[in-house]
Amino acid sequence: MKWVLLLAAALCAAVSAAEEPVPHDFAWRGTLETSERSGLLRIVVPGDALARLQSSQGADLRIFDGQGRAVPFAFSTPALPPEAARPQTQPFAALPLYAADAGVPSGPGTLQMRIERNGQQQSVWVDLGRPSGDAQSAARRLDAALFDTRSQQDPISALVVRARLPTNTPIRFSVETSPDLAHWTPVGVQGRIFRFDGVDAPANDRLEFAAPLRLQDRYLRLDWSGQAGVAVDAIVGLLARSRPEPTFPAAMLGEPVADGPAALEWSLGFATPLRKLQLATTQPNTLVPVRVLGRNQPSQPWRLLAQTVVWRVGAGADESRNPPVELSHPSVRWLRVEATHGARLQGLPLTAQALFDPLELVFVAGAAGPYQLAAGRPGTPAGALPLSVLASATRTPVADLPAARIARIESLPAPAASWWAPWLPRGVDGKTAGLWLVLGVGVLLLGGVAWSLLRQLDAKR
Repeated sequence: MKWVLLLAAALCAAVSAAEEPVPHDFAWRGTLETSERSGLLRIVVPGDALARLQSSQGADLRIFDGQGRAVPFAFSTPALPPEAARPQTQPFAALPLYAADAGVPSGPGTLQMRIERNGQQQSVWVDLGRPSGDAQSAARRLDAALFDTRSQQDPISALVVRARLPTNTPIRFSVETSPDLAHWTPVGVQGRIFRFDGVDAPANDRLEFAAPLRLQDRYLRLDWSGQAGVAVDAIVGLLARSRPEPTFPAAMLGEPVADGPAALEWSLGFATPLRKLQLATTQPNTLVPVRVLGRNQPSQPWRLLAQTVVWRVGAGADESRNPPVELSHPSVRWLRVEATHGARLQGLPLTAQALFDPLELVFVAGAAGPYQLAAGRPGTPAGALPLSVLASATRTPVADLPAARIARIESLPAPAASWWAPWLPRGVDGKTAGLWLVLGVGVLLLGGVAWSLLRQLDAKR
């Protein structure tokens, strides 16, 4: 009975500690600079803190005052609404361009103009009427197309390119505009157009502009080179987004573990849902199609999260890199990136950066500073109040509350892998192995007790 009471007291102490966490229980702590302001303040949770959370709902987030006491707080960031479909313009048909070779008549329905390609001025024909005949058959069609976009009044922020493409080959397009078909202005554009073979294989038909582009009273020209089999039929403009793109907090993932020549795996160590994943390589002139998979336990099968292409192509100002891939907010503990279409990842320096949804807290500040934002503690119960409770204490809208900033960070190192982890079978984690070990020891103990009882019975006979 004495041992039972001692065990019960230990369990009660453990439960009490779990209900009342203290700052040093958390893996990440940031000291807040409040400028001695009192009342309600806002603080944006940085990516490094989000990458230490052990709850997908942010239950292990706390605000502490200078005496280590928990401070009332609430989540103030509303859920981001799904991005509405961007309004589209009418399609603009492609007008093919032909080389104006000397001695070859341009024919009816065409217009001669001058463009600069590869640093040299060149005369070309614009096939305005799409004529057929000897003039067109004798001309050489260029890897370029002209679009009459003079009637487009609203600025656009992206182009959807309707084209026939060679499969498994990203195509780089350049964009220029002109008011008179004689003087051309280059336009900054991001992305490449591609279509890979296979069901749900990566594909992209969109070019994003670095800034909204005005096309009223201007022509637009697309150029591509180095790839045969490209035929552009039309383009569609996408108008600017209805709201600005939010800034997503990010955190770099650690070094991956290779699984053969075509796959890399990351153990995340956090439960925060992923909004996007930025895969990048430092190796120039690289292009690898991949798929991204995730799971929560090593014993679970991998599930497909996304398919994309990792690239870094070109040099200097012409270099382009792949954008982040959307992941639809999965909360996973392990990530796996596999090369597809016969590609390999072996020897490729690949990095991964997790991007999260923005998260903001509102807390009560006073004279008991300095205050700390704490994150990362397994088994922590939720401690946030409803936002309406704090908002009712002020007439200032929550979005207009003054913001605190993080002045100093204390972060515990990530837990190191156990020395026996490399000896475990693939797909078995330490928790599962421990349970099997306890079960095995229990079976051995029961077997030993049974054997001892049998020997005692034999001795009595």
